[in-house]
Amino acid sequence: MQGYINTLIKKSKKTFFYCFLALICMEIIFPNLSLANETDYFPPALGPVISLEGGSNGIPTPHGRKNGFAMNKIPNVGLALYLPLSLEWNLGLNCDLTYSSHSFMMKYNYSKKKDEYLTKDRFEFRYISLASTFSHAGLNIGFALGVPVGGSYEKVDISETKLSTIWEIRAGWTYPIYYDETGKFNFYINATYALNGVYKHFAEDDPLHNLAPAVPPQEITDYYNPRPAGIQIGFNFLFNLIELPDEYYE
Repeated sequence: MQGYINTLIKKSKKTFFYCFLALICMEIIFPNLSLANETDYFPPALGPVISLEGGSNGIPTPHGRKNGFAMNKIPNVGLALYLPLSLEWNLGLNCDLTYSSHSFMMKYNYSKKKDEYLTKDRFEFRYISLASTFSHAGLNIGFALGVPVGGSYEKVDISETKLSTIWEIRAGWTYPIYYDETGKFNFYINATYALNGVYKHFAEDDPLHNLAPAVPPQEITDYYNPRPAGIQIGFNFLFNLIELPDEYYE
């Protein structure tokens, strides 16, 4: 478990480092880049959102298996709505409706001779997600609901009838790269963690039941039902739904 946590921390550091480099590049590309502060006000806005996501299983595995990191093959896409909650403070509510995926790697078939896991299966679970997060000066925290539409591992389909609706907690940061009377172009990063497992009955529907069976006296129970944990990095462009005075943008 400690090794898994250390690996996740290392990957997170790399991700944040790349994000930092991206922001520096954006400072150069957009000379009038503006960072939001606590007293900024942004009007109601709606627009497209796209993000890349990578993650891992957020709970321990049965003996003989090991969690690994994996990136989604396709980006998360959808619509984002921003609603201000104050006329004087940069406080608002974000609502996102997206087609999203959660991926992770599951390793098994360990070889003592090679000191590595010989088999690495990539799992992906797809959802229609509705997220609601509170925002203050760019900091976001809230929840998301994901309705399953299917899953797969190594080209083997997993029926949505075997998957459960998941609840996630989300926390992140949004950086307004540029805004004017038309709208606002944002960069954001979110961390997500599922509060429940992806399967309705993991003990019965574990896809690795025969490939990586339980090591006696251990049993495969719903305790090991995978809970995806991930990092999303993305952009959205929100078109203003109302007009503000011209002097606001000076």
